[in-house]
Amino acid sequence: MRIRTDEARRLLLARGCTPAALSQWLGLHERSRFARGYLRDARGRAWTVRPYQRESLESFAVRKVHCDGRDVGKTAEIEIAACWAMVACPDTEMLIATQCENHLFPLMQRLLRRFQLTPAFAPSLVEVKRSPSWFLRFSNGFVLWGRIAGPHGMNFQGLHVDWQIIDEAQEMTDSAWGELYQALNGGGRRWVYGVPNGLRNTFYRMTQMRNAEHYNWPSSLNPEYTPEKDAELALLYGGRDSPGYVHRVLGQHGSPAHAVFNLDDYMACVDEGLAFASISLGEGDAFDVPDVRIPGDAYLGCDLGYARDPSEFVVFVSDPPHLINVLRVNLRGVNYARQQEIITELDAVFGFRGIGIDCGNNGRAVAHNLMNQGPEWCEKIHAFEFGSAIDLEPLPDGRPDRRPMKTFMTELLQRRLAERSIVFPHLPDRESQYASHTYSVGVSGQVLFEKGNDHLIDADRCAVLVHYLDTREQGSTSALNLRLDAF
Repeated sequence: MRIRTDEARRLLLARGCTPAALSQWLGLHERSRFARGYLRDARGRAWTVRPYQRESLESFAVRKVHCDGRDVGKTAEIEIAACWAMVACPDTEMLIATQCENHLFPLMQRLLRRFQLTPAFAPSLVEVKRSPSWFLRFSNGFVLWGRIAGPHGMNFQGLHVDWQIIDEAQEMTDSAWGELYQALNGGGRRWVYGVPNGLRNTFYRMTQMRNAEHYNWPSSLNPEYTPEKDAELALLYGGRDSPGYVHRVLGQHGSPAHAVFNLDDYMACVDEGLAFASISLGEGDAFDVPDVRIPGDAYLGCDLGYARDPSEFVVFVSDPPHLINVLRVNLRGVNYARQQEIITELDAVFGFRGIGIDCGNNGRAVAHNLMNQGPEWCEKIHAFEFGSAIDLEPLPDGRPDRRPMKTFMTELLQRRLAERSIVFPHLPDRESQYASHTYSVGVSGQVLFEKGNDHLIDADRCAVLVHYLDTREQGSTSALNLRLDAF
């Protein structure tokens, strides 16, 4: 635990410390003073601590756990802690760890800019490496590592650091935690920051540890959080009692949830050498279909959005027993007519055996317009209502086997991940979505998938189901009937 400032001041003065030396010591001992002296905010002003941030920022706890809402200043605290350690902890090593690259890269980029652009810090930075992991070495012997977990936490193997900072800890797998435990030197600090997601995982258990300092910062503590923003978030998440609001705004665990996908299975299906193209387009951007065609039947999965939500198109090629993802097209703010044109352009190159479209409000019109182009499009297009049911082969006793559509699509993905029969490229956006996707069980036993950032997953769902429909029983779908509600 930290020494109280007033007690430290008294002891230093009693030992003959001069007022100038005392002021210099306080400027380093108190991280809020340190940040005000060396760091600037986005507007170029001296960084100032918010009242609710002070206790955590000034902590010297060996174990500290944050269970917070979004946008409360966790990243700022991590940045200050890393800069302070670089000055105050020479000849030590710090690790900043996340499960996914999407979380690590912007944090490490922010830190690197801070070290390079702050006049007092820049001369001390003597070595920078970004690959295969982040490595920053300073003239006083301080070393800062930045690493993602990797399969089963293998990227933490061989590290022995004095201070660990884990960000987005709610997504860290149990196997990754096992490697992190071994990577901390005896007596070292471990500070954990996460936004709850309902999972009763290692992060949840850490929030119950008695030997740690605990903090809960709801989003409402941010001075820029307004009643209007609260009302918007409540509407987007489905009410103030919804899991999304409880987790991301209140920073509370809420009702138990479960992980949809085994992240270790997902990582085992990633081929970093896969020939793959990822394209992002906005309204008015030109589109040329990249040359990623490989032998095999091709299938397209589409999750369509427009104003607020992105659209995701994913192309898979069948190489039995594998489905291989060769292309991802991300669209933001692109109108439906242009999305229809892009699907047509993709089909002209790949000659899809099947196209699966999530026919929510956005996808229904596009699916209809495509099918109006001719009989071959009617055979090719499969419009899936995620809230509908799918009838499979009858059960052995002759009863119909009717399954919820979204649940069955998800099971197809889970099965392929477990069997290693789907091949994904290294795509941080997808990894982040698969890591955070959760479900709960309703009062009548139904599976309820949490709504959120799952657009790539929904496109994958459509692709694997349309492949299933095309290939089951050597392409026959006569025994399979779809009930598409409101379509």
